[in-house]
Amino acid sequence: MPKELSEAQAWEIVKPVCRELVELVNEKMVRFVSATESDSGTYAINLKSSRIHLASRGFKDSIGDIEYGDGKLRIGLRANGRPGNIFIDLE
Repeated sequence: MPKELSEAQAWEIVKPVCRELVELVNEKMVRFVSATESDSGTYAINLKSSRIHLASRGFKDSIGDIEYGDGKLRIGLRANGRPGNIFIDLE
């Protein structure tokens, strides 16, 4: 059964692939909606954003597939060695 993650936990997962995270959150360009972690350790993070910049920077971080449709973005990635998806409603 999926486990709810807090906003702080979600930001710790996103931070390795988003260097500007603190600034984007402070400027209200990225907002947390919800996050869960499955029993297998895969996470799903839901955000609202008017701007985001993601980049693979280390051995444990990689951006896989990216899908866009109807103002929504899905980014499959691995951050800190943890696989998951970030779902973004674009504003």
